[in-house]
Amino acid sequence: MSLRLELPAPGVLTPNDKNDPLPYYYHAWVGWLYRHRLQLGLDMLPDTGRRVLEIGVGSGILVPTLTRRYPEYTGTDLTLAEGLAGLVAPGCRAVFHCADLLRDGDLPADHFDAIVCFSVLEHIPDSDAAARSLARALVPGGVLVTGYPMVSPLMTRAFRMIGFSGIDDHHVSTPAQIAAALGRVLQPTGRAAFPPAAPVRAALYQCTAWTR
Repeated sequence: MSLRLELPAPGVLTPNDKNDPLPYYYHAWVGWLYRHRLQLGLDMLPDTGRRVLEIGVGSGILVPTLTRRYPEYTGTDLTLAEGLAGLVAPGCRAVFHCADLLRDGDLPADHFDAIVCFSVLEHIPDSDAAARSLARALVPGGVLVTGYPMVSPLMTRAFRMIGFSGIDDHHVSTPAQIAAALGRVLQPTGRAAFPPAAPVRAALYQCTAWTR
């Protein structure tokens, strides 16, 4: 059964840093796209599994949704927002901690049935190291779902239109680089994109499921 995004009410969440895109999820017109890109990835998560890891928790947008499905949840980011524990669904055992995807030892090996990593990998220059860390954290047969935007002049203009003028300083790895790195350590099992029929190079945002 598909896991439906449960967006917290406006004002509940706190940004984890100055670049947190939290306000855009509630924006009158661009908010739909921000929410839809998360749903694309959620639709790719398996129905089974006990332990889930979220890389890049941010303000906690996905915490209520993921903790409703999984009995054990781990959320990591470089900086943690306030109030994350209050977003956890009853009955879920959740932990939050600061972790660096590129630092050995920050993630346990062979541990998670599912990993969610949305809008993170495009910010990391060393795609191969990030891919190896994600693969290592999955149990054999586990599923990683990644999501990342197009990195191009078109996307730069789109972000500028919604008030984010410095996106080129943050988006440093392209979808092709990320996919190539992940493909060296994991097997792709599905892809979804917006617009729906867009090829890899033309998708504004794409999600891919990978298995170990």
